[in-house]
Amino acid sequence: MAAEHRKLKLGKGAGAFVKRRLLWLPQQDVAREVDFCPLPDILQGHDLWLGMVVSYRDGSILAQEIVEQPPDVNDLGTLLANSMKSPLTDDHHGCPRTVYLRDNPEWQGLFPHLKQLKIEVVVTEALPHWDQAVEEFIRYMQDWRSVYGKEKTLSESQLGYRDELFDLQITAILFPSNRRKWSMK
Repeated sequence: MAAEHRKLKLGKGAGAFVKRRLLWLPQQDVAREVDFCPLPDILQGHDLWLGMVVSYRDGSILAQEIVEQPPDVNDLGTLLANSMKSPLTDDHHGCPRTVYLRDNPEWQGLFPHLKQLKIEVVVTEALPHWDQAVEEFIRYMQDWRSVYGKEKTLSESQLGYRDELFDLQITAILFPSNRRKWSMK
């Protein structure tokens, strides 16, 4: 049985990927590495996926998202649009010239739309900046939870899944996007 691929939702009510708005953004001669990966079993029994857009030039994180199901083309489109419209770092606003993605048939629905935005898509297995950023992010999350998770007065089971997910998302927001050395001491 073939895997079901969702179609990219376009238009005002579809989320962040609205081509008309993205066309207004300046084109930059920069490249981005984009992907999703499953997170380690941080919230027992719940599968979570981390998506990131990372600058090919300096490895800074321009957008990130934690989703609760395997990502689809709409998750990728939203992540990319957020990285272009409101990146986590001030100096990366606009459309990249090139986007590097791992080979995933799910993403192909976005390719024609990226072409219309004059963004070249390069499918590759090597995303060195992205891989390094994710490794640092997971280490940061684990350090954060080991240090600050001990201060909770309620057990994780009492907090509930939604509270724990919210806590994880706040931790993700606090991860330094410019990836300078961080310390939990």
